[in-house]
Amino acid sequence: MDLTVVGDVVVSGLPRRPVVEPAGPGESAFGLLKTGDLTIGNLEVPLTEAGVPAEKLVVMRAPTSGAAELAELGFDLVSLAMNHALDFGADGMRDTVRALDAAGVLHAGFGESAAEATRPRVVTVGESKLAFFSFCSALPLGYNATADRAGIGAIRVRQSFEFDSTFLDETPGTPPFVHSSAHEPDVRAAEALIREAKKHNDVVAVALHWGVPFCYLPDVQGPLAQYQQPLARRLIDAGADLIIGSHPHCLHPVEFYKNGLILYSTGNFVFDWCDGWSPESMTVREDAHPAPPYQSALLKGPWFESAVFHVSLDGRGRPQLRVEPIELDADSQPIMPRPEVARSVLDRFAQASRELDPFVTVDADGSVRREETPPELHGAGHGAIDARRPSERL
Repeated sequence: MDLTVVGDVVVSGLPRRPVVEPAGPGESAFGLLKTGDLTIGNLEVPLTEAGVPAEKLVVMRAPTSGAAELAELGFDLVSLAMNHALDFGADGMRDTVRALDAAGVLHAGFGESAAEATRPRVVTVGESKLAFFSFCSALPLGYNATADRAGIGAIRVRQSFEFDSTFLDETPGTPPFVHSSAHEPDVRAAEALIREAKKHNDVVAVALHWGVPFCYLPDVQGPLAQYQQPLARRLIDAGADLIIGSHPHCLHPVEFYKNGLILYSTGNFVFDWCDGWSPESMTVREDAHPAPPYQSALLKGPWFESAVFHVSLDGRGRPQLRVEPIELDADSQPIMPRPEVARSVLDRFAQASRELDPFVTVDADGSVRREETPPELHGAGHGAIDARRPSERL
């Protein structure tokens, strides 16, 4: 089973040029979605024209015509459990589901109850069956489904904050260290669902909306939040073959764990203008002095340098992965990368992955594998995130 996997997707529902096979640098990369047996993305916006906006900093929506656009682009399956899902309430997501169903785009992650929201979408590919789950840990208050409330599938996270007063006296302004762990009852519930799905399907894939966007995460605590690696490994132990991460809006490492593959963050794929978001919000005006910190960070590359992930898996052996770099243009549209951008994407991706596991190798063509012996040691990663407090690292 060959999957084409991309990260966050925001569509406008407006007509666009026909999708063609990409050629050289600067050409549209939408044609990359037409490869493989199944194309999967994270729908980062509800599709609705109705509803009242939620009381939160960023609220987004796009018209229901975006569902037909997704189908035309080549999407077969999308995850819905994400932090903007209920920006216009449960009715907004009901509009989204109806539009996706009418367009023939499959989905998982939203439901009228927790049981429905955490139910896998089963897709038949040839003679194989894929069970696809969608969970969210980047969870606004009240967005998770319960026994009697519509919402999204959730794996909640507990957090605590630690600071060393002596160190802060010496280095004032240092942020506290954030400890995080997945909420145990939610993890156990997800494990049980995955085990049951694995009994009846060849492959189990789990979309997880989690982690911290790069512009908010201190370097000493990144790139992964503390809860991510233990959670991903437990879900693979339960039977998942593939973990597909989204939310940080940049690429994060890859990890081969047992016979599973963890894509910690698949970055951005396309961000069209929509209610609550526009390209201008991601661009610093020449007359803006000083630029807001989050806007300055966005200009450094992670938002605009991304990839398409080609994953081959059969549920028995270790998945195979090839990473195909792309870049987003000034309007956050996916294009084929300039050579220097392609090298930058692969180099940063390889370095981050080796820091997590020094046995990971990324070839020049984007093929990713885990060697039996490390090609070279980079830092002290050895398969675990460095979770020491900042003062302990000095």
